[in-house]
Amino acid sequence: MRRSKRMKRVLREHISTLALILTTFLALRTSAASRTEAEAAEAHAKTQRVQDVIDDLRGRLSLRRDVVATLVPANPLMVSVRSPVEHGGAYQVAFEGSFVDTLSDDELRAVVAHELGHVWIFTHHPYLQTEQLANKVALRVVPRESLKRVYAKVWPHGAPSGAPVRFPVVSLRRPRPSTPPT
Repeated sequence: MRRSKRMKRVLREHISTLALILTTFLALRTSAASRTEAEAAEAHAKTQRVQDVIDDLRGRLSLRRDVVATLVPANPLMVSVRSPVEHGGAYQVAFEGSFVDTLSDDELRAVVAHELGHVWIFTHHPYLQTEQLANKVALRVVPRESLKRVYAKVWPHGAPSGAPVRFPVVSLRRPRPSTPPT
C-alpha cells in the first residue's frame, strides 16, 4: 500500500513536470508562429510600399511592360532589375530588404526611378545599357537631389562596374554653336 501511494505521488510529479514542459513548448510554438506572421506582414508591407512607387513611376514613364517588386535577403547591388524572360514576362526589381529600411520616401522613388530607367532602356534601346542613361531617364520623374542622396548611401558599399566616378551632370540645354575665330 505504501508503495502505491509513493507511485501515485511520483506519477503526479512527473505529470506536473510533463504538463509544464508541454505548456512551455506550445507557448513558444505559438510565439514563433505569431512572430513569423508578424515578419510576413512586415515583408508584405515593405513590398507593397515599393510596388506602389513602381506602379506610379511606371505610368509616368509610359512603360507598358509589367514590373514587379520583390524583397530578397541579399543582393550584391542592393537593388537590381531582373529580366522578364527569367520571371514569367514581368521585369522584377529585386531589393535587398535591409536596404529598403534605410530609404526615405523620396530616396525610394529615386531608386525605383533609376531601376525603371534600366527597364525603359531595355524596352527602347537594349544595347545602350549604362548607369548614366538610367539616371537620365530617372531625372524625368524625380529630382536630382534625391538621386544624389541615394548614391551617397549606395557607393560606400562599392560602385558597380561601369558606374560613373561621380554622379553625372545632366544638362537639358542644347550647346551653343561655336563660332570660328575671326
